[in-house]
Amino acid sequence: MENQDKKRLLIIDAALKRFAHYGLAKTTMTEIAKDISFSKALLYYYFPDKLSLYVSVIENMMHTLSRDLIKSVDKTSTATEGILILLQKRQAFIQKYYKLIEFTQMIGPELPEALYEKFTRARAFELKIITELLSKGNQSGELAVQDIPFTTEIFVEAVSGIHFNILKRAKHLFPGKEEFKLIFLKEKRFAEIFLAGLKPVNRS
Repeated sequence: MENQDKKRLLIIDAALKRFAHYGLAKTTMTEIAKDISFSKALLYYYFPDKLSLYVSVIENMMHTLSRDLIKSVDKTSTATEGILILLQKRQAFIQKYYKLIEFTQMIGPELPEALYEKFTRARAFELKIITELLSKGNQSGELAVQDIPFTTEIFVEAVSGIHFNILKRAKHLFPGKEEFKLIFLKEKRFAEIFLAGLKPVNRS
């Protein structure tokens, strides 16, 4: 069983590198098998098709990102610092793996059920970590948020809007460093303005 798990992880790692560099559409199962000197039959033993492999790659990648985010956010001392670190990590992740995740935008809103479930879990994790940071801000007196879950939803939806609006205006297929830089600058500025509005009002 341990050997099978190692082979499965080898396949996922090889697929991640291929998908991240060439995208899903331009990657074949034959190329992935060749990269790790596996037969196509062995590859299909673990993953019946490219989509099932893609789903496993996405899941593995999200686990890695989640662990990294938790570790980084735990080191911060304020809610504001935690949220800014989260945005920085999130943007670096999207930039690094854009060719991997662009497939989900190409196929539109009708995501396969397995993919929909993974991205739903990813969004729930993001909401959870921001909710915890806002709660931390309330407890320390840094913030005074009345409805934390609703405020979290507004924040996440607004940040997503900045990201997609800038990418939608890009005239070339793959966004460049300037687009990603602009996205992060706008997200960071928005977060600073948003969080400033959540600080306790000094009535003295």
